[in-house]
Amino acid sequence: MPKSCAARQCCNRYSSRRKQLTFHRFPFSRPELLREWVLNIGRADFKPKQHTVICSEHFRPECFSAFGNRKNLKHNAVPTVFAFQNPAQVCPEVGAGGDSSGRNMDATLEELQSPNTEGPMQQVLPDRQATEAMEAAGLPAGPLGLKRPLPGQPSDHSYALLDLDTLKKKLFLTLKENKRLRKRLKAQRLLLRRTCGRLRAYREGLRGQRGPQADAAQGC
Repeated sequence: MPKSCAARQCCNRYSSRRKQLTFHRFPFSRPELLREWVLNIGRADFKPKQHTVICSEHFRPECFSAFGNRKNLKHNAVPTVFAFQNPAQVCPEVGAGGDSSGRNMDATLEELQSPNTEGPMQQVLPDRQATEAMEAAGLPAGPLGLKRPLPGQPSDHSYALLDLDTLKKKLFLTLKENKRLRKRLKAQRLLLRRTCGRLRAYREGLRGQRGPQADAAQGC
């Protein structure tokens, strides 16, 4: 039985032409790691079997061990690389019967809710009747038929206001510290001025004492 990747919307199969592409089994011996693998794959009600594999394109380069010739996964490697495609390019899953339309609908809804990183951005414009109905009901309709935010609502970027308050607090603390240091510098200057005055007076006193002593020595 040829190996095929179990990841959602991945059509990679084992081929001798693509030797750099490897397939890896699920870690059944580690239940917590197995749960992460299943959640990241993104398939509803998915239960892997012993021979279920996932290709190496869904792992980051640091997930592989650099030792040996084979491409081996590390013990804590988790698949995190998933590029969701358009619904028309989705590879049909094995055993998909009557619920294929429901899966296509889920894929379409997921594409509309999440940004598409591969293809160009598509916008779903409302029809004319829906726009007129919303305008008649007094609801402003935007380019995607969504309600525009009111001016009184808080902005999503409230962290800018928090940063401004934090900067104000830091500014006040800095000014307060600067004022305290200025007072301390002024007191040090006053103390230095007093010390210099005392030293000057002491030197003048020494000179005054040396004058009479020199006159007495000359008289003798």
